[in-house]
Amino acid sequence: MDGESRFSGLTLQIPVGDVEAGRRFYAGLFEREPDFAPHDDFLEWRVLAGVEVWWQVVGQPDGVRPLGSRIRLRVDDVRAATQRAHARLGVAASPITTLPGVVSFSDFDDPWGNRIGFYQDLVPSDEQPEPGGSAHDERMFEQE
Repeated sequence: MDGESRFSGLTLQIPVGDVEAGRRFYAGLFEREPDFAPHDDFLEWRVLAGVEVWWQVVGQPDGVRPLGSRIRLRVDDVRAATQRAHARLGVAASPITTLPGVVSFSDFDDPWGNRIGFYQDLVPSDEQPEPGGSAHDERMFEQE
């Protein structure tokens, strides 16, 4: 591929049990209504300006199997974003966890058990030190 990606977009499908409740929750998270709603049970938010990355909320009224992995959204201030999510969405977020000199993050779930969170780079991504060790080594992280 000569260093260039042949991909030019990305979609993330988030299952919800009730599309209108999903609309309210994610409109609160993104602070706006969906950018596109082509079906009664399908809503889309373009989550990065100028980039084809779509957050798709898909109704599954016969039972939701939440995502098995976490999706974190990059923010400028993880503390403020977490407080806003609690105030607007009523979510209980995890304590803010920090890998010193690299990143801080906080996690929460949507009403259907989809794992979401916020992260804040403490220095630009291309300037972060390589901490080494394991992501599972809790001694490397600090928690508020």
